[in-house]
Amino acid sequence: MTLVDVAKNQIVKISALPLDETLSAQLLEQGFALRTEISLAHKAPFNGPLAYRLHNTKISIQRSIAEQIQVAIA
Repeated sequence: MTLVDVAKNQIVKISALPLDETLSAQLLEQGFALRTEISLAHKAPFNGPLAYRLHNTKISIQRSIAEQIQVAIA
């Protein structure tokens, strides 16, 4: 299951980051660490970016990046 598959307000935990080391490093800097709880806050229309809640803040990422982040139900 990836971040794109998460339903609104469903709490999941990050289980794997993208294989691209540069992208993974950027995500880690933003707080996307393994075993971090995350939930979907908002989906932009027309396949736009997705906003997620983690660490008491909202962070938007591109759908193509969210497809590369594996999650498990918390």
